[in-house]
Amino acid sequence: MDVATETGVDLGNAAGDPFDLLLGEILDRSTRDTGRKQVRSRRTEQQILNAALRVFARDGISRSRIADIAAEAGISTSTLYEYYASKEDLAYEVPSFHLATFFGQYREAVTARSSPRERLMLYLSMSSDFAREHADWARLLYLEIWPSVFVGTTDVRHSVDDYARVVVFLIRQGAAEGLWSKKRDPYQTAAILLGGVNQVIITWLLYRRPKNLTKAGTEMAERILAMIERED
Repeated sequence: MDVATETGVDLGNAAGDPFDLLLGEILDRSTRDTGRKQVRSRRTEQQILNAALRVFARDGISRSRIADIAAEAGISTSTLYEYYASKEDLAYEVPSFHLATFFGQYREAVTARSSPRERLMLYLSMSSDFAREHADWARLLYLEIWPSVFVGTTDVRHSVDDYARVVVFLIRQGAAEGLWSKKRDPYQTAAILLGGVNQVIITWLLYRRPKNLTKAGTEMAERILAMIERED
């Protein structure tokens, strides 16, 4: 079975880079279409998402109230309920919305990279940099959403899974091209890579150390990849 098939990309007879097809599939799924066509409605929805992010980052999900989010957005609580049925819906929508932005930025940036290693390093480096640029979002995702036992029952689970699917795909592709061992479980390798980089991000969120998150995340990924390349 080839790399694309193992990671769930249905290529059919389509031509093109399997990795780009995977990114396109992920981006299509993560880009939420609310069906709201009016500019005013879309603007209000964006206000709500931005306000929810600020409130969740400041107070935490459990202590936040829907009324606080409405006040932060400058709208009534009844208006907010026209867009989102509950605080929990908002809590899971915010990280998904930003992950869609990240996937789009990465897909555009990776076109200049051809090898699985280069693409993987760019992905992990951009992950660290995106967390640095969107610290409130990163605090919500890495400290509250990702560790939650309830994430498996929500739509955000697909976004988190897709985030890891990209890494697994590139690890499989690199093994197929002889960049590192084919004997190692790609899911374990992905867990090692993501675990190392995510821990750097979490430490930065909690203590603002190291000072240069992008550099530290990139160095962690490089160090782990170097060890993986020396296996077997």
